[in-house]
Amino acid sequence: MMISPLLYSLFLAIIFLQPWQEPATDRIYEEKARQILKEASEKIRAHESLYIGFDYILEDTQTGSDEQTGGVLYTRGDKYYMQLGSHYFISDGETAWVFMEDVNEVHISLAEEADNTITPSSLLQNFATGFRSKWIREEIHDGKNVHIIDLVPIDPQAFFKYRLAIEDARKQLLYTEAHDRQGGIYRYEVRVYEPNPQLPEDQFVFDPGQYPGIEVVDLR
Repeated sequence: MMISPLLYSLFLAIIFLQPWQEPATDRIYEEKARQILKEASEKIRAHESLYIGFDYILEDTQTGSDEQTGGVLYTRGDKYYMQLGSHYFISDGETAWVFMEDVNEVHISLAEEADNTITPSSLLQNFATGFRSKWIREEIHDGKNVHIIDLVPIDPQAFFKYRLAIEDARKQLLYTEAHDRQGGIYRYEVRVYEPNPQLPEDQFVFDPGQYPGIEVVDLR
């Protein structure tokens, strides 16, 4: 259900990009994408902390089915807390926990060894490393003018393509999509974007002792 962490990862696909245009035009679109992403990334990095409320939608293009789950994300520096349904992805920057509440099980690993989590903000924060970016078009989304940008991993990953929608006026992320090789589309639709919320330090720590009978899988 969740994009593999790190949690994450948000969020390669059997969906192919539009054919590349002439090299000169390509370079223009790539540079335009980099500039927009740079501005959006700088805006996120300027926040001491960030809260994002989002809807997570998994669409199976082969069967035509989809499922939707609400989620929340809190970040501060390299720390994060993300809840998606009954799954929790937490890191204090040194240790990472993946807690599956439905089966009362937690996996513990070193943050530096955990899989990259794909969240609505991580792609923006890390777009400059490991991805080739391309501006696709402008369109209207929920009454806002947005830039549609594709990120294609340079090295093979579980997802072939990530698509981001960045609001033109505020350079704010509105949604991201990850496309997998089986025709699945994993979409984060941002509902709430709140910069600099006050967060307690224990927001980014998971204590297995608070869950009687929990199964602990320590991978450190």
